Amino acid sequence: MKIANIFIYSLLSSVLLVSCSKDLGNYDYHEVNKISIAGVLEGDHNAQRIYDLPFSDTLRITPTITGTLSGTDLSNVSFHWRVDGEEISNTNKFEYIANKGYGKMNADLTVTDNKTGIETSYSFFVNVINPYKLGYYVLSKKPNGESILYCKSTIREKNQFEEVLIPNISLGSNPISISGNRQYGNSSRDYYNRLALGMKNAPYPVIMVDSREFLPNLLYSKDSYVGEKENFVFEPTDVVLDPYNPIIYMVNQGKLHILQKGGISLPALNSDKLDYSISKGGMAGASFYTPYFFSFYDAKNKMIRLLDNGVSSGVSYTYINVFDEITNTSIYKDQEFVISQLTYFNDDPKFVYLMKKDSRLFAYWVSYNGDLKPVSFQKIAEGNIPGEGILRFASYDFDANYWYLATDKTIHRASYLGLEFQPFVTLPANAPGYITKYKMTEGKLMITTYDPNYAGEKKSSVYIYDINRMTLEVAMPHSVAEAVDLHIGI
Repeated sequence: MKIANIFIYSLLSSVLLVSCSKDLGNYDYHEVNKISIAGVLEGDHNAQRIYDLPFSDTLRITPTITGTLSGTDLSNVSFHWRVDGEEISNTNKFEYIANKGYGKMNADLTVTDNKTGIETSYSFFVNVINPYKLGYYVLSKKPNGESILYCKSTIREKNQFEEVLIPNISLGSNPISISGNRQYGNSSRDYYNRLALGMKNAPYPVIMVDSREFLPNLLYSKDSYVGEKENFVFEPTDVVLDPYNPIIYMVNQGKLHILQKGGISLPALNSDKLDYSISKGGMAGASFYTPYFFSFYDAKNKMIRLLDNGVSSGVSYTYINVFDEITNTSIYKDQEFVISQLTYFNDDPKFVYLMKKDSRLFAYWVSYNGDLKPVSFQKIAEGNIPGEGILRFASYDFDANYWYLATDKTIHRASYLGLEFQPFVTLPANAPGYITKYKMTEGKLMITTYDPNYAGEKKSSVYIYDINRMTLEVAMPHSVAEAVDLHIGI
């Protein structure tokens, strides 16, 4: 036992002697010059490093390069920028002209420390897009009636409305409307506009456009009609895009048609005994329930008409039932139709209507039961047209349930429960002409005016407000030809 203990003691002593001995090794330590790249789009995911570049524009990037040893001294650093595998630059400044087509391309920057050969990389995407993918759109009419489409891009930094051309497509003459809705790509940041354009006289009177390349994806002509084409006259007077679906509601020769998947339906209520006729603005605005029921003002018979498709058992957008017994015309006799809108209160659908007689306004609604059938029609409010009594344009906000209407230079607002209008926005005193149209969405209010006394071609002006702060952001007098309609697609 003593021999074993002596052996263990000797072994531990050897280990301790080795551990405590002085390290005399000749090691050569070098501190690495670590490179960092700043002044570029940050983010761990590639979707956060996308540079949107309008076609024909130039993308310029000048990153800030810093070394832990070299600081900002770039004398011993080299650069290699590549786009889609092609070397673009070997300096600290990157310039790329978008002139080779649309789409998303891989790109990267490699920074090399020439002393050590150590490389630091940064990867990103260059996404070449149509500059009019997002922006403020105005459909206008030249003095000769020719249609012209403008856009003030929110991608390109030009502070002006530019004419937008659709390749190989003529917009004809006598423009009617522009409407649209937002469409999403692969992420919440990747969105674009689906637009519907309507012209009374054109090779394709109705066009649906994808704003990413501003190419039409649906073209409607006389040949799109599903009925007998020989006697079909295609000269629409009203065109409205559904806010949720690629469905278009159109009035042609006074009759309601549904446009979808490239086809124009037969007229709704084709066998109507009253031979109805809808004038411009007579269709109730589309909403969540529009596939199931519809309403319009019959200008020929001076009555509000209610339709549905049989609801749960019916085919969407095919209206077969009419409920003329509900909308008693004696209630609004001698009153002029202004606007209508399909809306909902506490998830219950209602059609609301605004009528007028002289300077007096009247509001009505149609109520539905649990089976989604109309059961009553009643007046809900009365009031006066504010200001001098000249009503230029009116609308209804079905999200907040407010009435809006414009006089010469002021937009007024009132609750659906009453028609006591209060000023909402007033244009600058020097704004030329009078208000013709406005729209509100995405926190913006866009207004167009018309100045009949202006000698030039651009008789309309455009004003854009931030409605959250109620501040005027853009004032562009005489910036477009006579504005017919507008759309906010930012």
